[in-house]
Amino acid sequence: MRKLCLSIAVFFLATTNVLSADFLYHSDGPYKGKVVDLETGDPIEGVVVAGVWVLSFSLTAFCDAKEIVTDKNGEFVLPKGSCFSLWPLAEMDRMDIIVFKPGYLAYPPLGPSPEERRARMPDFTGDEFKNRKQYNIIKLGKPKTREEREFTYDYASGLFIIDQAFNQLPRLLELVNQERKNLGFKGEHGPMGRGGRK
Repeated sequence: MRKLCLSIAVFFLATTNVLSADFLYHSDGPYKGKVVDLETGDPIEGVVVAGVWVLSFSLTAFCDAKEIVTDKNGEFVLPKGSCFSLWPLAEMDRMDIIVFKPGYLAYPPLGPSPEERRARMPDFTGDEFKNRKQYNIIKLGKPKTREEREFTYDYASGLFIIDQAFNQLPRLLELVNQERKNLGFKGEHGPMGRGGRK
């Protein structure tokens, strides 16, 4: 009798979750904004804004990856990321994002402390890309040292830790490999040759 009651309870819970849209379909975005030069305030064209979403408590971690390139006014609309999951406990995590162009420091700014991150990007709050209705102004500065360039490259290439991102973020991969070449590293970053600094 206990097994029957337990089976009915599990079936009821599963059926309720399957009928819930949040259980089946996970989505986040779109996000709008503008990328400008930190020092001049001029818009920066050709910056890649890329996001990767994953599911926690799921059998499959990867959910979606999207990218967009800023226009001549520095503006972008990063499309909505979405996926389906039949796993009852799955939740979409906050998007991992990179705003990147060779020759600039990336967003989010690098550094172990909030003070160091704000030193690289004075208007950085950490609240960017949290609210879909918010218009995000991202101010990118230029690296002052080779070390800053290498850390920026490492961070941008880190978005490819999930294999599916290679196929869905081709423009970001192109810019990562361009900066790799600029830094004098051998080979290319890609599914077969993930390679770090060489």
